[in-house]
Amino acid sequence: MKTKLSLILALLIFLFSCKKDDNSNIDYSVEKGVFICNQGNFMSGNASLSFFNTETKKMENQVFFNANNFPLGDVLQSIYIYKNLAYAVINNSGKIVVLDVKNFKHKGTISGLSSPRFISVFSDSKAFISDINSNSIVVFNPISLEKTGNIDIGSSSESMLILNNFLYVSSWSYNNKIFKIDISQNKVVDSLAVGKQPNSMVFDKNNKLWVLSDGGYQGSPYGEEKASLSKIDVENMEIELKIEFLDINSSPSFLSCNGAKDSLYFINGSWGSNAQESGIYKMSINDNNTPESAFIPENNKMFYALGVDPQQNIIYVSDAKDFSQKGWVYRYKSSGEIIDSFKVDIAPGYFAFKND
Repeated sequence: MKTKLSLILALLIFLFSCKKDDNSNIDYSVEKGVFICNQGNFMSGNASLSFFNTETKKMENQVFFNANNFPLGDVLQSIYIYKNLAYAVINNSGKIVVLDVKNFKHKGTISGLSSPRFISVFSDSKAFISDINSNSIVVFNPISLEKTGNIDIGSSSESMLILNNFLYVSSWSYNNKIFKIDISQNKVVDSLAVGKQPNSMVFDKNNKLWVLSDGGYQGSPYGEEKASLSKIDVENMEIELKIEFLDINSSPSFLSCNGAKDSLYFINGSWGSNAQESGIYKMSINDNNTPESAFIPENNKMFYALGVDPQQNIIYVSDAKDFSQKGWVYRYKSSGEIIDSFKVDIAPGYFAFKND
């Protein structure tokens, strides 16, 4: 009897130890690297965060879950790094999950949002959240995480950039507007019509704002037009150059810039369109036309997200596969030469770079 009890006790201790180990947090300590947002499957709550250490060249998946023992939520749209914090925008969960950039530990949550898309931080006391299902931009304190106000723009909001004391916002969903907001007043002071559905923006070295518009899609209640790339003088809110894509099937996305801010990159791929010559395109800010062929051909991949490391000028692009299996990330030199690749999680859709 004693032998049986001893065996049972030993088994219980073993099982308890195993359970404790399974639920124990992993202690990370990272420096420079790349955050990779894996959207996961819509309505499945399986969004995840991957991290590629650019110093050790080590790739790790599920870093948030491993550090905290709970998932991020439903659809990780983007992530924004400010000082020692990273703000993970969880679109379909209507929240922002804040974590420490060095160990991925949870630091707080901003909840009660509609359908957040992106974050832009102005100072220690003011930051902004765009939203695809709201006519207002949320203003919050990036340190205390307290909501402090709203800016009504009368439409949805998407990508955001800050230059001097102004916030520039694109309205992507069924719209064609760029809004100029005075940060000191939390007020729209100007707006400009560009191509239909402006999805991404960058500032070049001359502080000209480049806006990439996908043109909508066939059958949309908003209609369809050719995709376009606009160069804007933000002082006067005037379009200096507008380039239309020749192929109506083109649906470009993820406008990006190199570290010197003199070259533009974007994806014109098979995802979301039937465009010919699919892949990553590269052009100078002095060009008056988009390139005729891809800088990095897509071949048999499905390019989904793009990012360019501003310090190393290494190009990161994701392959979402079929959006149900785990995706891949490919790294290329600025010359277009492949460096390496690694498997991540489902639907890798955004990159953020931590270089200090």
